[in-house]
Amino acid sequence: MESNELLTIGTLAARTGLAISAIRFYERKELITSVRTNAGHRRFHRSAIRRLSVIVVCQRLGYSLNEIHDRLAELPADRVPNDGDWSVLAEDFRGEIDDRIERLLTLRDHLDGCIGCGCVSLDVCMLYNPDDAAAALGPGPRYLMGETSADLPRSVPHPTVNAAPEANPMTEQQWHLAQINIGRLTYPVDDPRSAEFMDNLDPINALAEQSPGFVWRLQDESGNATAIRAFDDETILPNLTVWESIEALKDYVFKSDHARFVRRRREWFEPMDDLPVLTMWWIPAGHVPTLVEAKARIDHLVEHGPSAHAFSFRPTFAPPAVDPAS
Repeated sequence: MESNELLTIGTLAARTGLAISAIRFYERKELITSVRTNAGHRRFHRSAIRRLSVIVVCQRLGYSLNEIHDRLAELPADRVPNDGDWSVLAEDFRGEIDDRIERLLTLRDHLDGCIGCGCVSLDVCMLYNPDDAAAALGPGPRYLMGETSADLPRSVPHPTVNAAPEANPMTEQQWHLAQINIGRLTYPVDDPRSAEFMDNLDPINALAEQSPGFVWRLQDESGNATAIRAFDDETILPNLTVWESIEALKDYVFKSDHARFVRRRREWFEPMDDLPVLTMWWIPAGHVPTLVEAKARIDHLVEHGPSAHAFSFRPTFAPPAVDPAS
């Protein structure tokens, strides 16, 4: 090894911006190595600058020293690493870094929404994680960890944090569940950035109609409701449907292919801080709800909170225990 390629620890510290104590710490952790001169002085090869630079960046990205050690151990110990050695290491890192980037982006984009952690403290939890259903997937923030409500096993019952009162079986079939979910579209329906959402409306609506417990949905001549407006804000799109039961609606929303689009809602819709995304109420079987009726239920939920008159998934309410004709 050429002597002009060897650096004192002070020179190494000046070039990397690290304290001498930090360099000694990294050496003790066997992340870098030094040699001794004939006089017994510690010297480092110039390639240690690159190692230390990688170490500093990796620590800032959240890698532990053990992880960094394991990665750097893949470099040759008997010679200075060349381009090929670093290329192999870069390939190993690339997949991990891409995964970290994806997780950071997910954290950035969804931290103010439901992350499937079980707190059910935000309004959006009513839609994304009703009754802490994500607990069936395991501990931790399941949606930040890459899972969705579509991953929920059908055989595992949802935990009941806010269980609805039991319905009266004598009146259950006399009532249907009306629901309206709304979204403030970020871009116009004919904007290319809305294209994927618009292109999937027909198959998702067809999926709803084929789902057990589906009764009716609002639609215009196009077969969907994107041209129908019920609010002063014309960017708000309504989706008004009727189902036989709350469980039938939940199965469609959270256990069918529809769940993928629930999780991607933020790609097409802005956060709804002023209005509830979902409003439900019981109607006599055979009754067709109107948008005027639906908007009145939304207003009631905003003003009075959840009740048997208007509610969301947390908490829910059973059908009335009286005959609707009485």
